[in-house]
Amino acid sequence: MLKAHFLTLPEDSTLCLRDQVCELVSSAIARDLFPRGAPLPSCRDLSAHLGVSRNTVHDAYCRLIDIGLVTSKDRSGYFVDEAVADRERAAIASKDEKTSGPSPLEKMMSHVQRPSQMAKVDHPKDLSSYPYPFVYNQIDPKWFPIQEWRESMRAAMAASALASWSRDAGEADSPNLIKQLQQRLLGYRGISAEPDEILVTSGAQNAISLLAMLNAYVGRSVAIEDPCYPEARNAFEVAGNRLCAVPVDQCGLIVDRIPAGVGLVYTTPSHQFPTTVTMPRQRRLALCARAARDDFLICEDDYEAELNFVKTRERPIRSLDPSGRTIYVGSLSKSVAPGLRIGYMVAHPDIVREAKAIRRSNMRHPPILLQDSMAHFIASGALDAHLRRMERRYKSRWEIMLSALTEYMPDFDLQVSRGGTCVWLTGPADLDTTDLARRLKHRGVLVDEGSVFYRDPSEGSRKLRLGFAALSRAAILDGIKIIAQEVRQATE
Repeated sequence: MLKAHFLTLPEDSTLCLRDQVCELVSSAIARDLFPRGAPLPSCRDLSAHLGVSRNTVHDAYCRLIDIGLVTSKDRSGYFVDEAVADRERAAIASKDEKTSGPSPLEKMMSHVQRPSQMAKVDHPKDLSSYPYPFVYNQIDPKWFPIQEWRESMRAAMAASALASWSRDAGEADSPNLIKQLQQRLLGYRGISAEPDEILVTSGAQNAISLLAMLNAYVGRSVAIEDPCYPEARNAFEVAGNRLCAVPVDQCGLIVDRIPAGVGLVYTTPSHQFPTTVTMPRQRRLALCARAARDDFLICEDDYEAELNFVKTRERPIRSLDPSGRTIYVGSLSKSVAPGLRIGYMVAHPDIVREAKAIRRSNMRHPPILLQDSMAHFIASGALDAHLRRMERRYKSRWEIMLSALTEYMPDFDLQVSRGGTCVWLTGPADLDTTDLARRLKHRGVLVDEGSVFYRDPSEGSRKLRLGFAALSRAAILDGIKIIAQEVRQATE
């Protein structure tokens, strides 16, 4: 008889029924639930037990025969192949032996911090199951311009374009996307760039990582904002750079606090990450002057530059820098769909050349099909139209967010900003936002507690960042009420 406790199909599998049955039987064989040479359930019995058709089970058995896991005998049925079963069980035994003691990596990294243990903004894998995700870098899927993107993909996949995206381009990027970046996006931001000054990357994070590896070759230290974007900090550390933390005030990075001797300064001037403040023009000019005087480079991560709700946008540092020391990093995917992972770097041709060589050694280039699709998306005007729609929507939610915080969380100090998709808060003196975040998670509310953004985590113990890009207006109000309730309980 069949044992239902180990022969059951998963409820949430994305595989077809045949492959689910294959996986079920092969897993049972590997775990010795069906011994070597043992008969397997008949097609009739197994199909009745699993609630699938006989043809499905028959096709699954045929597939297992093809891969050498099962044999069949005329008029006798299906049996476990003895030799393969031994190999399957040997593999599992070997895996168990490997996991019983310290791994080679544990010995190698016993005296250093592992990259996997570096501080980062971590969200649950089942993010969509939380009704109130006040987190960064998420979107409401229903706002994605699916029709326009589908048309752009279709245009990029035209038969006449096959030779463009199907080949290995080596170090090259899509000339179509480079052209759109040069003429449309960068021109709109007041940045003049030649094609050899532009590099397409797999998101802004990839651009930062390439720059971190390049700077590590030079061997000069890196100045980063404090608090800062944790993934940028980690990228520089993983690459082996020495880091110097520079404090932030109401106008962003404090230029006078940059230590002497640094080779690179990383900053997020449009909306400082995570405090959301905008660096004014005079400080941008001061940073350019300091870079020229002390001979260092600037990495300008132009985070959420397009989302200013109360004042006009400041010009990018790169457009104000006559010496050309500024490396401009942008993203094409954050406002469309973060999962697209398309970004770019604008820098001196020598820097782009070396960054491109490093990129080639890691990943060759971002998929040309994706690059061409984005080029069509920009050229058609779809990106501009989408950004205008999103600016209106985000402004509406930003206003609701500020109103709700003022009404329900008056004890919090709200950092004044010009826009963006997040707010930065400082709580009462006795509040521990790490504990608050844990408590809120149990009520379906996700927030970013402040300690992860600081070099010294204790400095962020009262800080809280709330993102609202993925939330409806109603969810913002309901979620803020829940946060306020938990804060009252935590501070009483």
